[in-house]
Amino acid sequence: MTTLEKLEELIYHGFKETDKRFQETDRRIKENDDLLNKKLDRLAKQVGDITDSLGRFAESTVFPAVIPLFKKRGIQINQLWGRLPAVQNGREMELDIAGIGPECAVVIEVKLRLKQDHVEKFLQSLPHVFDYFPLLRRPVLYGGVAAMSIDKEVDRFAYKQGLFVLTQTGDNLRVWNDQAFKPRSFHSTKSNGAQKRKKT
Repeated sequence: MTTLEKLEELIYHGFKETDKRFQETDRRIKENDDLLNKKLDRLAKQVGDITDSLGRFAESTVFPAVIPLFKKRGIQINQLWGRLPAVQNGREMELDIAGIGPECAVVIEVKLRLKQDHVEKFLQSLPHVFDYFPLLRRPVLYGGVAAMSIDKEVDRFAYKQGLFVLTQTGDNLRVWNDQAFKPRSFHSTKSNGAQKRKKT
């Protein structure tokens, strides 16, 4: 075999080996893609299960309890809605539960597990509620959080911020706040601004 023939044979075997490696790489990529797709499917199912659980908790446990629970606290609510979406200037806001009475509006954030950052974000959104939902506008706006479980000290944090805290006990919902609790009234930023300008 001449040197040229040996070189051609080496090149041929080299290409053949490279092709085998490419095929093996393609096979591994496909296996990884299949594995990733399965993991994404499982994750999507878990997210869907959590969303369904939250929806069931809000609809079956929290929603029917709001009017009687607040009535016991001397707060009258005549109308109640769940999952209210709104868009203003390209920005979105959605209320889990909202209710109105003659003198006040009540907005409740619902979570399966309540964390402090949930409360902080909710507090930031409350002053803008009347801007997105003018039909809810009342002299007083109360806020509340409802959850199946609450992280340690988060209930106290929400309490100190003037929020009603609704927790599940068995199959029932109760207001965690004691009788000494004084709820905070949250107002629209536009309303506050108008009031400040009027005073000056």
